[in-house]
Amino acid sequence: MNYFVITESEGVVSPTAFTRLLRSRWPMATVEEVLHPASSHALEFSVPMEHSRVDGSLNREGCSIVFIGDLRDCADFALWCRTLLPPDEPATFCDESMSGSLELGTTTTPADIFRAFDYQPLPP
Repeated sequence: MNYFVITESEGVVSPTAFTRLLRSRWPMATVEEVLHPASSHALEFSVPMEHSRVDGSLNREGCSIVFIGDLRDCADFALWCRTLLPPDEPATFCDESMSGSLELGTTTTPADIFRAFDYQPLPP
């Protein structure tokens, strides 16, 4: 399932800062610039996480990050994405069908995301 972090304002996530901060947080991550001018994506990335690999892209407008992976990893990734935004910038975490959605605030936790998606992680 595709998940999204969407901001209300354009340009709040620059490709340069996103790449630098992503590689700082996850040194094994890969990031590729999308060179095709007709593409709506500026970057594509792949991040090895605990339960899956999170693959996704940052749109050219700098207001949407789409990614796919295990929800546990996607929740962590979404919370990291939130740290890239100004604290007062409204952001939403949702899936492509909007069957799960919540305001992604500076105090949002993985448990908040799991509740919004009716997800019960299995015990380790």
